[in-house]
Formats: sequence, C-alpha cells, structure tokens
Amino acid sequence: MAIPVFGKEQYPLRKESGLSYTISDIYKHVPLHTHNHYELFIISEGTAYHLINDSVQTVKKGDLFFIRPNDMHSYSFFHSENFCVRNLGFSTQVLRNVSLFLEQEEKMDKLINSEMPAYVHLEGENFRKVLDAMDTAGNLVNESHPRHARYHAQCIIALLLEDYFFTYDEKDPWNQMPSWLSELLLNMSKIENLQEGYERMCELAPCSPSHLCRLMKQISGKTPTQYINQERLKYAVYLLAQTDREILDICECCGFSNVSHFYHLFREQFGVSPAKFRKTV
Repeated sequence: MAIPVFGKEQYPLRKESGLSYTISDIYKHVPLHTHNHYELFIISEGTAYHLINDSVQTVKKGDLFFIRPNDMHSYSFFHSENFCVRNLGFSTQVLRNVSLFLEQEEKMDKLINSEMPAYVHLEGENFRKVLDAMDTAGNLVNESHPRHARYHAQCIIALLLEDYFFTYDEKDPWNQMPSWLSELLLNMSKIENLQEGYERMCELAPCSPSHLCRLMKQISGKTPTQYINQERLKYAVYLLAQTDREILDICECCGFSNVSHFYHLFREQFGVSPAKFRKTV
C-alpha cells in the first residue's frame, strides 16, 4: 500500500509563500504518511500515541515537534479527550532562508539529519508564547501578501528553532550519556535484539550487568528490564495500529514469552487492553 505524501493533494503549501497553517481537531486515527515539506506542530489539547519512524511515543499538550519530509508518522488518539494540533508547514527554501539567517549550520544539520525528529515539551509561559507565535504565523499565511507572510513566518520559525531546538542542557542526564550507551540503546531498538531482551543487552554492553543497571537507573530512571519492556510495548502499539497480526503473534514478536504478563504491562502503561486499543484505531 502506498504511503500518502501530505503536501501534494492533501494540506498543500501555498505556492506563492511556501507556507501552510492549519488547526486540526482530530477525532479519528490519522493514517501513516510522509510530507513533501517541513513542519513545526504543537499539541494544543489532548494526548495521543504518535507512531513515528517505526517507534511509538505518547504525546501530550505542550509537545512541540520539528518534522522533516522523510519522517513517516501517524496519530492514534485517546477517545476520551479532544486532540488538537496547530501545524505550520514550510518549504525547503523557507528553511534554507532560516538557516542562512541563523548561521547555525552544525545545529541545523543535526536537526535535519538525526534519526528521530526533535521535540520539546513546553509548559506555562513558554507554551502560551509558542501558541501565540504559531497563530501569528497562521494569520500571516492566510491573510497577508505572500512575500510579507514568508518574511515574518521565517522570523518566527527562526525564533522557535533557536529558543527551543538549538538549546543544550548540560545538566540533563540524557546529555551526559556515554557514547557506548547511546550506541547500545540504538542497537536495542532493533527488533531482533528487543526479542532477546536483557541477556542480549548485557552481551552488547562493554561493562558488567551491575554497572549497566546503575547507569541506566541514573540516566533514565529505569532498570534495563524496565527500559526493554517499555520499548517492546511501543513496538506492540505500532503493530496493533498498523497491521492485522493476531495479538498472540504480536506478543511473541515483541519478545514477551508470557501473554498474561504482556497484557498486564500493556494495561498498566496505556490504561486499556491490547484488544481495546486496537478498536480505537
């Protein structure tokens, strides 16, 4: 099945300005899709499962994302909540202009070429400031002369990138992670390693299991087993939403040897059973 490319027939950019702006109240599952442009979007209401590049995130009000053209994503939302997204789309040329203005080539390159799209969580005054900035950009896109809209939208995009995506908090434990642990976690995201679980993680780690456990707790707040189960559940959500595979098959594919344990962890994490979750999407 072909993956839809948003920005062609659906949600196209305005030709004159290379911009688009939408406020979407989402009431049903959004299919897996890519884009032919970049976008900044912020969750202004609600909570959802965000399936992105074969991974699953729980996203909520205040999350601000930078999405690239080749990112493949979809939403599966909680029916008990309104889920609203403000989305500012912009062309490659607009981003190129922003990059020239900011003169932050290394940071921009990392933002564009990282394996997963960058996102930050905003609260309070920062959240309100970004909503206002996005709405200002939207008014410009929909009401102003294209050249005027493009100039001011580029300024807003530059401010958002510099204020929220180019910052680096040295006190954040994740930024103190040794390179070998980053590589280990990346390897553990591969399904064949997730299936083997903790034993495979210990085999790949260049340290003792006790040291690995201490470091994982220090950085992530989770033991290796808790981290592995979290990643397995994310993959299970992806399979439930995007395939017709039987739940027992999904359980085994994700590395769970006990179906009851899988159901218990899934309900504990997401508040519903795997079967009920599948019905919502």
